[in-house]
Amino acid sequence: GAEYELNEIDGGTLHGSVGSRLSLFARELKWRSSSSALRLPNNCYGSSFVIDPNGRWYRMWSNMMFLWSIYSVFYTPFAFCFFRGIPEHLLDLECVQLIFLADVAVHFFLAYRDPHTHRVVYDQQRIALRYIKGSFALDMLGCFPWDAVYKFTGRMEVVRYLVWLRLYRARKIQGFFKKMEKDIRISYLFTRIAKLATVELYCTHTAACVFYYLATTLPPAREGGTWIGSLTMGDQSYINFRKVDLLTRYITSLYLAIVTMATVGNKHSRRHACPM
Repeated sequence: GAEYELNEIDGGTLHGSVGSRLSLFARELKWRSSSSALRLPNNCYGSSFVIDPNGRWYRMWSNMMFLWSIYSVFYTPFAFCFFRGIPEHLLDLECVQLIFLADVAVHFFLAYRDPHTHRVVYDQQRIALRYIKGSFALDMLGCFPWDAVYKFTGRMEVVRYLVWLRLYRARKIQGFFKKMEKDIRISYLFTRIAKLATVELYCTHTAACVFYYLATTLPPAREGGTWIGSLTMGDQSYINFRKVDLLTRYITSLYLAIVTMATVGNKHSRRHACPM
């Protein structure tokens, strides 16, 4: 019969200090993780090549894709709102789409657990068919070089909006945190705080990018009347804000996003706190 190996969890790990919990969180991101707790028998794979979702190789791959997904969902709104076509010196950043294209190929061979029978499916045809019916289309569209398509079509603005399809990769980040929430070695409270901090940071970042984009939708002659065009901070005027360096524009937009969200939140809380 098939043999299974189950690793025991040290009792001290469950009741560790905050420092040990941080180390456990960092351990999830390591390139080299320990062997999986459950070793599946070799005869499960059959004659075709199938990737074990609980195996060490895929754990390393999923951790890497988690980091690249964070980069992608943060970079996408920034590139869309601050650039009308990515500058030449930043085109190398588009090479990251090749990594997500490789992830598409990986999912054609990734075994999955059937939600009805709760058995792991290793049949390659069923795996491929399930992925094609699922997220394959959105994953492929996210890998398209939309900036090159935008320039090739004569800078049609509607083409640029398709880059937002890459935000679908946020599901990998959500899946990573769900896995952490189920890990009894890591404090559930710590995981929730880390997840909340990530969401808050992303919402603030996206709001800053959108605020700047709205200021650039007006004709150049009217940009002086926008929130950033009419801004004066000390001796610096932003009436020609497009000529201001990129970092200063982003920090200014980020400041507006933080102040706006905090002010609206305070007004909302005071309104509900006061009796009618």
